[in-house]
Amino acid sequence: MSAMHQLLNAIIVICFIYVIAVLLKKKGILLEENSLTLARLVTDVCLPAIVFTGLAGQTIQVRELEPSAVMLMLEILCILLAWGAARLLRFDLRKQGAVVFCSAFGSSTFLGYSIITQMYPGNQAAIGEAVLISEIGVGYPIFILGPMLAAYFSGKKSGLAASLGFFRSPVFFALIAGILWGILDLPGENSFLAPLFHLGSVLSGALTPLAIIAVGLMFRRPAVKSIAIPLAVVILIKLILKPMIASVAGNALGFPDMWHDITVVLAAMPPAVLGAVYLRRYGGDASLASALLLTATILSAATLLGVFWLVGA
Repeated sequence: MSAMHQLLNAIIVICFIYVIAVLLKKKGILLEENSLTLARLVTDVCLPAIVFTGLAGQTIQVRELEPSAVMLMLEILCILLAWGAARLLRFDLRKQGAVVFCSAFGSSTFLGYSIITQMYPGNQAAIGEAVLISEIGVGYPIFILGPMLAAYFSGKKSGLAASLGFFRSPVFFALIAGILWGILDLPGENSFLAPLFHLGSVLSGALTPLAIIAVGLMFRRPAVKSIAIPLAVVILIKLILKPMIASVAGNALGFPDMWHDITVVLAAMPPAVLGAVYLRRYGGDASLASALLLTATILSAATLLGVFWLVGA
């Protein structure tokens, strides 16, 4: 099965789960505020599990970090492009912040891992590479730069203290533990460690439904007319330009097909939920960011398939 067909199957599965979440909310079985609990389960339990199990079984080579470096450079490039576009369009500072966050940072953890695990079921090499790209290329920028950018676009001086919180998070410790496990060539699944790795596998499997249900519970119909111009900037930079540049960079660097496809998929992800959270915490335009996020997430199903078709995956 081609990567395009695998991607289509993954999106269909995710859309079904998304619809189930919306129906559960409509019937009152789950409430919007429950999404916060589910989001914490994903970031503090399931995500560390998939990070550790994805890295513990392999020794990382320097070349395997190249896709992560590409993604990191893309994050910085998109920040600059979105910031420049927002200034040219004479958006106020708070509006600039919403556009920058939604154009630069993608939902590689909430949706990216979900799609990759559906595209490459049981493929630890694919999951491990996705972990490296997501955590180094996406996670570090948003956890470290995110608070500082949100503070700036909210008119405050610094978010440095908040950005350091990443280095106390379960994801960071899981990342370090997984890397060290592989470097030290510690034993894998033997009779003593089998329960640990089985637990990690079970928790990793829960990431997809929990993440998509959490996003689905936050669904609200946005007023598209009021966000048309900012949305156009986000679509052009985040959903089209970023994955296209990722494909060109991957081909230029001679990435294997799997690395290339994973990099493109993660670059094409819709805006990260955490961006709106940061803006709300620091007094930015979280309302605009939320509207952009939800609309772009819906549109990303079409743009993701379109980009994959254009790059010939």
